[in-house]
Amino acid sequence: MYLGHVTSNSRRTVTETKLTRGHFHTESAHLLCSIEMGLGNILLLTQVIAYLVSFIVSFFIFIPIATNVKEFNGHCLLYADGTFDDTTKELKHISWGRDSACGFNIFMGVIVMLLSLFYMVWESVYLFKNIDGSWLDCFVTALVSLLVCLMLFGSSLTLSVGFNEWCGLISNEGINCELGDFVTFIEEKDINTSNFYLEMMMAQFCTWICWICWVVLSVVAVIKVYRYHQQESFTISMNRERDRLLQRAGHRQPVVM
Repeated sequence: MYLGHVTSNSRRTVTETKLTRGHFHTESAHLLCSIEMGLGNILLLTQVIAYLVSFIVSFFIFIPIATNVKEFNGHCLLYADGTFDDTTKELKHISWGRDSACGFNIFMGVIVMLLSLFYMVWESVYLFKNIDGSWLDCFVTALVSLLVCLMLFGSSLTLSVGFNEWCGLISNEGINCELGDFVTFIEEKDINTSNFYLEMMMAQFCTWICWICWVVLSVVAVIKVYRYHQQESFTISMNRERDRLLQRAGHRQPVVM
C-alpha cells in the first residue's frame, strides 16, 4: 500500500511537472508572439511618422524652387556664373545654370510628396488593422525606398553645391549671401532677387530632412524584408507570391507553401 501511494504521488508529480513545462512553453510562445507583434507595430508606426514628415517637408522643396525660378524670369541660379561691373557693381554677362538642375529638384519634391501620401495611407491601413503587409509588399517598398533615397541624395547634393557656387559668385564682390535679399545686384526688370536666399536655404534644408526620412524608411523596409527572410527563404517567398499573382490573374495553380 505504501509503495502504491508513493508511485501514485510520483506519477502526479511528473504529470504536474509536464503541465508546468507545457504552460511555460505556451506562455513563452505567447510572449515571443507579442514581442514580434509589438516590434511590427513599432516599425509600422515609424514608417507612418516618417512618411508624414516627408509629405509635409516635400512642399517646402518644390514650392520655393519653383517660386525662385519664376522670380528669376525662368532662369535657374544653381551653378550660375557671371562677372560684376566695376562701375555699377552689378552682375553682368550671366551664364545661368541648366534648367535641369532646378527641374530635377522640383521633380523630386513632387514625386516624394505623392509617394509619401500614398505610402502613408497604405501603411496607416495596416497599422489600424494591426496587421502587416505581405512579403511582396515589403520587398517592393524596400526597393522604392532605396531608389528614392539615392535620388534624394543626388538632388540634395545638386541643390547644395549649386547654391554654394551662386553664393560664392556674389560673395566675391563683397556681397554677403545671407544679406543678398536686401541688395540689388541685378538690374534686369524681370528678375526679383529679394527672396532668393530664403527660398533656396529652405529648399536645401528640407531636401536633406526628406533624405534623412527616406534613409529611415529604407532601413525599416529592409528590416521587415529580413524578418520575412528569417521565416522562409527568398526563393520560396518569390514562388508563393508569383503563384498568388497568377491565381488572381485567373491561372489556378496550387500555392507552394
